[in-house]
Amino acid sequence: MSGHLFVAHGDLTRLACDAIVVPCDGAGNVSDSWAALLPPDLPRGDGPGWLRVGSPDAAGAVDLGTHAGRRVVALDTVSGAPSPADLAARTWAAVDRLGPGLTARDGRRQPLVALPLVGTGDGGLAGRRGEVVAALLERRRERTPSVDVALVLRDRRDVAAVQARRVDADWDCLPPHLRGEADRLGRLAGEGRLSLFLGAGVSMPVGLPDWWSLLGSIAAEEPVVDLAGVDDPLDAASRLVRSRGAEPFLDAVVARVSTDRHGIGHALLAGLGVRQSVTTNFDACFETALHGVRGDDVDVLTRSVADGSRPWLLKLHGDVAVPSSLVLTSEQYAVHAADHQALDGVVQALLLTSHLLFVGFSLTDANFLRLARQVDVVRAESAGARTTPSGTALALTTRDVTAAGYQGLTMLPMSPGLDRPAAGRVLEIFLDRLAWTAARAHDLSSEYLLDERYASGLSAADRVLKQHLLALAARPGVTDSEAWPEVRRLLHRLGGGADER
Repeated sequence: MSGHLFVAHGDLTRLACDAIVVPCDGAGNVSDSWAALLPPDLPRGDGPGWLRVGSPDAAGAVDLGTHAGRRVVALDTVSGAPSPADLAARTWAAVDRLGPGLTARDGRRQPLVALPLVGTGDGGLAGRRGEVVAALLERRRERTPSVDVALVLRDRRDVAAVQARRVDADWDCLPPHLRGEADRLGRLAGEGRLSLFLGAGVSMPVGLPDWWSLLGSIAAEEPVVDLAGVDDPLDAASRLVRSRGAEPFLDAVVARVSTDRHGIGHALLAGLGVRQSVTTNFDACFETALHGVRGDDVDVLTRSVADGSRPWLLKLHGDVAVPSSLVLTSEQYAVHAADHQALDGVVQALLLTSHLLFVGFSLTDANFLRLARQVDVVRAESAGARTTPSGTALALTTRDVTAAGYQGLTMLPMSPGLDRPAAGRVLEIFLDRLAWTAARAHDLSSEYLLDERYASGLSAADRVLKQHLLALAARPGVTDSEAWPEVRRLLHRLGGGADER
């Protein structure tokens, strides 16, 4: 099975994956910005801010073993002053060597290798980023690796530059109807009309359990609690509380859903630029991915109150960072439903005012079904609403679509079969396509154009446009126009430097 290249905006050190490639020089110096991925107690390197990982082998690599569940390889991206094409060949060769020794974890179908935009930091090619991007993509198309690869980028302009150079054929493995649906949702995201609703399924590739698996693992501990014949997970949780006690049960839940990592799905969704998101998950995966994109410019409700100027995430059933807020049992659920009706109103407002995308949510939650049907009553009285679904649900298989208790959405199964790991991988590729379309539809889709770091990789048409824009900005008297502030903002969005800002 051929691997797929994912492109995500965020913090590579937080990604749940099977292996990571980090850059080094010919003497084995690695930036200490990668310290969280490296073995502890490494010696200092050749100067401040560097660590020494050992001498690269003949292929330019230093295998650092497995740390915190991820194999780490340092790759020499400096020796021989490689061209962008040489660097791309060196990078993909390192990925090829890693592939046969990797095993996919946490239910993924394919191993996942993560890497940054190598060679563009201290590697000597920082001013030729556009060429590096083009070379990496071209080399990958010539020789597809056997593993999935996530190119994780901290700089938003790098993301725009990479997405601008991807082509439709990069998703040949995705059926045409799913490509079309991903493009539809991507355009909605790029236009600011998409909101997100995330369920437990989106966190499973990180190794976190779904609700029933979580309860089953707790029930299996001594003293064993028999959950046979219990059909409702809230009732199962209540039985565990009665058997174990509220505090030990809560501690067991927190221990199982706590992680400082996120999956590739979280990263792709966080990079969409969606301003309004809801989750029934307790874990911190999605906000970790959001912080990798936006820093602290995110509000998590109800831990904080959104003021409307920043993106927000509503954690509908509580937050692992505040264990007392978790809604776990049928008794807690009843109290929560009565005391937090305003939170249900937020979900209903999103169904009425945006296109709500459901990812990893089974659509069987009784409270959600109640509020969704209330929305249907309102929509039934609105012109055109009967033929326009209020959202889209991404399901793994057709069985999941059949099991859903609400059909008032566009239902998209990723696979007609029952192979859930395979369907889960299709879902990740679908989200990658969605993110690509959203990036092209966004008003920041060309924000690398005037950034000199990408100048050598621009197309002929881009170079002509850049020349004319800079000439316009340099003309005497133009800054005196009342319209100049708007033009200045445009130049800034296109990557203009200090002179244009």
